[in-house]
Amino acid sequence: MGRNMSTTLQETISYDDCLISSCLKKMFTRAAKSVAEPSFIIGNKVAEFKKELELLNKEGVLEISYPYLEAMERSLPDAAFRYVVIYRKNAPVLFGYFQLYVLTSENFDLEQNKSFIKGIIRFFLDLKKVAVLMSGNALRTDTTWYCYNEAVLNNVEAIEVVAAAAEKIADQECVTAVILKDMTCGAQTRKWLAGMGYTVPLQDLTMVVDIDRKWETLTGYIAALSRKYRTRANKILAEASNIRVRTLSQKEVVAYEPHINGLFKNVTDNQAFVLARPGHDHFSSMKKVYKDDFEVVGFFHEEELVAFYSAFVTEGAYELYYAGFDYVRNSEYQLYFNILFSGLERAIVLGKKQLKLGRTSFDAKASMGAKPVEMSYFIKIAKVPNVVITWFANYFSSMEDGKWKLRNPLG
Repeated sequence: MGRNMSTTLQETISYDDCLISSCLKKMFTRAAKSVAEPSFIIGNKVAEFKKELELLNKEGVLEISYPYLEAMERSLPDAAFRYVVIYRKNAPVLFGYFQLYVLTSENFDLEQNKSFIKGIIRFFLDLKKVAVLMSGNALRTDTTWYCYNEAVLNNVEAIEVVAAAAEKIADQECVTAVILKDMTCGAQTRKWLAGMGYTVPLQDLTMVVDIDRKWETLTGYIAALSRKYRTRANKILAEASNIRVRTLSQKEVVAYEPHINGLFKNVTDNQAFVLARPGHDHFSSMKKVYKDDFEVVGFFHEEELVAFYSAFVTEGAYELYYAGFDYVRNSEYQLYFNILFSGLERAIVLGKKQLKLGRTSFDAKASMGAKPVEMSYFIKIAKVPNVVITWFANYFSSMEDGKWKLRNPLG
């Protein structure tokens, strides 16, 4: 979840499990009595829909490919996947997927709250086991999560269908909140979603560095910094002069994966909220699917792996994913900031337009020239007392990243 969050309190709303049927009937008017009505199937395993997915994903988008979704299913034990396929005349016309998370007190660091409030929230979370359904990939932004036959549907209709499918799944799973993201919505769709009870309470930010073509190397970037930030950057890089940085091969990712997972756990154990932790083979699974377009970069002190980061290499961006480090060594070698600079260097060398840095540690990322990009999510909450919604809103808005400052080191 994002760090900058405000929530509109709302009355209890129920989910309409008949909505998807009515949407399909509205969109696909029967041409003749012999033509079967449009239908849909909801499933828990992508293997059930491999044939349909391969037919609809004509452009071969990796984020909705069978190998990627199968790997995600297997290597993200905290997430349950739900898939929907829409059929017309017995032929698939749309595929979409969701991730289902069950939140308990284990997802939160409640120590910052007063014992009385902490006890109430822990009791509520563990008693109710809040289920959250999110469209697409909860761990990344700007990723494709549905595809459709453009000869049959347009984007407005596709969004309405997958949103209606979310209602059906939410009803079946007794979901507390549905979050729809990574959609291009016009006024018509926004109005339709509002009529279903969705609001836009999450003002989520992701940090992005726009790459100047003149930089060519990290040295070029540092030269473009103002004196204060140039001095700071050189000092940070100098403190890691004894650290060897290199991209790991597929074989090395497998070999180092237990250590990689331990370094990542160091980071999650210090976060106020953790949605999901990757399974033991998540990084090697992503490397197997993406090959050279997924990098795991290791930081070594002598022969010891003391930090790492992973990144997706997309057409226009270098997108940092999970990272981890040894906190003791971080104090000695400024590992976290060197991870950011290494990611920036890779983006420059690979000729990317942007370095995508994600949703956390805004102040640190702003200090290297990253700018916030606002992302709006649609959310619908049901069966939750207003006092709990208020607590969640205050919890997220009070996180450290709510206190960050926009900086201009390149200005």
